[in-house]
Amino acid sequence: MASVLDRSQSVPAAFVDARLSAKLHERLSQQCKDVFHIWLIHSQYGNHDFGNNDPHAFCPHLYPRKILHGQPYSSHQLNRDKFPDRPHFTEKYWLPDYNYHYELPAADLEVIVVDTNGKVTPDIIGGDQGGRNKADANCSGQAISQDFLEKIAQSGEDLVIERAKQNTAGTILLLQHYPGKCPRETFENALPASRKEKVKVLCAYGHEHTQGCEKKDKSGMCIDILTGGGGGCCGPIVDLAGFTAVHLDSGFGASVDVESSSVRLPAGSCKW
Repeated sequence: MASVLDRSQSVPAAFVDARLSAKLHERLSQQCKDVFHIWLIHSQYGNHDFGNNDPHAFCPHLYPRKILHGQPYSSHQLNRDKFPDRPHFTEKYWLPDYNYHYELPAADLEVIVVDTNGKVTPDIIGGDQGGRNKADANCSGQAISQDFLEKIAQSGEDLVIERAKQNTAGTILLLQHYPGKCPRETFENALPASRKEKVKVLCAYGHEHTQGCEKKDKSGMCIDILTGGGGGCCGPIVDLAGFTAVHLDSGFGASVDVESSSVRLPAGSCKW
């Protein structure tokens, strides 16, 4: 995510499944070797990450694979403390929970990652319709799985409010999957009076399989970042595949590169 931090963000259309094939892993390693081998990639669930190969992720109370602090987990994609069978070669994809935060005081930065799948229509959740239907059946019906997703989304909103109240970082990066679902307003409204107007909040999201800047602040800095176009979708051509670079300088300033040729491939140049 930042050249000075040895970190990256991931907002793909679908998180790389924990059972990622060795062939695809090798291809990603070669194409994105500087990111894949060095950086820790903060990830979160998208709409295609439930059902199919992760059928019990949204009903862990029925099929617990791991119980930590009284909380059941049954996801194939969370970190190995919650899914011990997750392949070692996926360790750079950091997904400790559905909602989490990561503080970097030396860089005056905090990353907050939230799951917003409970805030969209249930019809778009699932690897495909067949996988979703099977997962819902395994979870005793869509009402059960949807209730779980909505509770996870509320937990994410609670986390955003909690982190705002405890805010000390000058730059906040909010990561979630969908355009229009960034909780910037929730965060800013919960800031203490002494911190208002002193915090720059960046939103990054994916879902649409392309990359670009959707909103800039008064200084011209991109603050609403549509990224993750390299996730692949919908035919052989990936539209505007790339990464987003957020650079933090020693003076605790920030700049964002979303659309330059350094971070984004020309349209139609990337194929799966």
